Amino acid sequence: MMMELSAYRDIFIEELNEQLERIDQSLLTLEHAPAPELVQTIFRAAHTIKGSASTMGFREMSDLTHEVEYALEWVREKKPEITAKLIDTLFRALDAMKLLRTQYISGGDYADCSAVVAEIKALINQPAEPQPVRLPVLSPAEMLLAEEAVAAGYSLLSLAVTLKEECLMKAARYYMLLQRMEDVCGKVIAVALPAAAAAGADEDSRYSRFAVVAAAGKEIQQISEQLAGDSDVQGIVITPFVPGPSSVIGAAAAVEPLLAGPPSSPNKEQRGNSAQPTVRVSVERLDHLMNLVGELLIEQTSLADLSAAGQRNDPAKVLPGIGGVSDHMGAIIKELQEGVMKTRMLPMDQLFNRFPRLVRDLAHKLGKEIELVIQGGETELDRMIIEELSDPLIHLIRNSTDHGIESPEVRAERGKSPKGTITLTSFHEENQVVIRLEDDGQGIDAGKIKASALSKGIITEEQAGFLTAQEAIHLIFEPGFSTAAEVSEVSGRGVGMDIVRSQIGRLNGIIDIETVPGQGTVFIIRLPLTLAIIKGLLVNVSGRVLILPMYNVAEIVRISPEDIQIVQGEQAIINHGRIVPLSWLRDKLHYPRTERSSKTIPLVIVRSVDRIAAFAVDEIIGNQEVVIKSLGAYLGTMNHLSGATILGNGRVALILDASYLVSH
Repeated sequence: MMMELSAYRDIFIEELNEQLERIDQSLLTLEHAPAPELVQTIFRAAHTIKGSASTMGFREMSDLTHEVEYALEWVREKKPEITAKLIDTLFRALDAMKLLRTQYISGGDYADCSAVVAEIKALINQPAEPQPVRLPVLSPAEMLLAEEAVAAGYSLLSLAVTLKEECLMKAARYYMLLQRMEDVCGKVIAVALPAAAAAGADEDSRYSRFAVVAAAGKEIQQISEQLAGDSDVQGIVITPFVPGPSSVIGAAAAVEPLLAGPPSSPNKEQRGNSAQPTVRVSVERLDHLMNLVGELLIEQTSLADLSAAGQRNDPAKVLPGIGGVSDHMGAIIKELQEGVMKTRMLPMDQLFNRFPRLVRDLAHKLGKEIELVIQGGETELDRMIIEELSDPLIHLIRNSTDHGIESPEVRAERGKSPKGTITLTSFHEENQVVIRLEDDGQGIDAGKIKASALSKGIITEEQAGFLTAQEAIHLIFEPGFSTAAEVSEVSGRGVGMDIVRSQIGRLNGIIDIETVPGQGTVFIIRLPLTLAIIKGLLVNVSGRVLILPMYNVAEIVRISPEDIQIVQGEQAIINHGRIVPLSWLRDKLHYPRTERSSKTIPLVIVRSVDRIAAFAVDEIIGNQEVVIKSLGAYLGTMNHLSGATILGNGRVALILDASYLVSH
């Protein structure tokens, strides 16, 4: 039976993703504009998930969606007010479903969702069984917070606390202990109390035990010593926080582990396991591909007939016919190539629809009013690029919500609407996709950026003197950079924006910043439509043919040796009034030098993300479309190469990684 069900696993996952996305979007809309049809939509989605999960033997998901379905049925019948508590509870249930989905895909143990179930039952006034305290499912904002803490060198700890029965004013002691933990550990990420007070018990007793996940820069023993000594505390159990479900955290606290582990950055293998294994393709596109294949078969028959005629008669007589067939086959193959590329394409909505929830959670955590406007979601992009683009956009959105959009009070003082706006737009421009992330916040002050970079040692006084305002603004992408006066729950640790640059670079993209202090900031990302087939610039370096992706080529120029200048001890040229570092590509790649007969030097000016550099080559050959082939792991780490291709003459040409060349 299991073998039979496994054949439907991919279909189940695809449907599950669709229904979870539908619930997410409907809950966001319901929060701002309550409507019976939205409740019905969420109910239908939960019912569909319950049925398909039950069929697949996925009992954990089936049981949870049954409770969600029951709660929604209560909402439909009783028609209560759509409160923030109701929405938050449904969002927590949705997060638990997403966690179960991830664990189902990865094949790991399933989290215990009884705390979420208890919360749902308490919401609709059902008596719930007493449950051990569990930390809630981490929201997207808490996940980002935990990820940043780990990246910044902090350790994640779980602290299980039990107060003495005779402790008076347990709620007050609870808040005092939270503040104490914040001071000792560094940052409290998530807190959990029992779902509800026991029947007949005083509400204050609910605070008699609780669990905390904190990011700490100290050893467990040191933290334990600093927190010990409170006369109202019966016991504190501190353990390292390990991703995934585990055993109860200490009998003294009767606390069970987190429902969600810390969101570590997945490696490529993990990312591949969680990615959708299928892509939906419209029937029209498949029919078009089939018609093109049919035309190719006809041309193949014509070519075979001409070949036979050439063997029987004078071969010279069939050459014009072969030329015509070749031209027609070339046109069909080009159209077939474009058609196959389109089957890899997905609308940007697949990515953009994840962000309204993220903005909602971040706005609530920061105490701000923010509206996310999405435009151009129908723009299509290669599915592999869409998957890799998620993290950079999350970091940019977080930056806009925290550093860009001001608080309602500050915005009111500046004559702005209390509600800030973030606009996410995508559109095609030539053979690229452009993504614009714009906010109407406080903008970026180049002077403050430069001063902060100087104080942190990211740049020297001499380098600061050469920086233009635009170049100073791009310092926000440097590792360890931050202008935050204090570390917030969202950003300020100097981790994040450097990730944006590195990941956009890996996608052969370019990022620009436009900002006006006091008015807002725009991040502009330009990406190739696909990474499978590119237009490349062929250059000759020491007798070898190398390829640079054309979307990284800003300009091709010729200079004389006298145009080369020395800036800070390094070679550079002046290009359109900007100092551009210059390197000889042969030296960069450790190739032998060859004799030059030309008096001028051909240069390729390359852009990657926000950086630019000029590379001297021996000869510019021209450009052509090439299919990128992987080099394979057996060659080891070769960061300067992104792949290889086979040229028309049968020779292999290496494709250079512009991002690596420009940054090293």
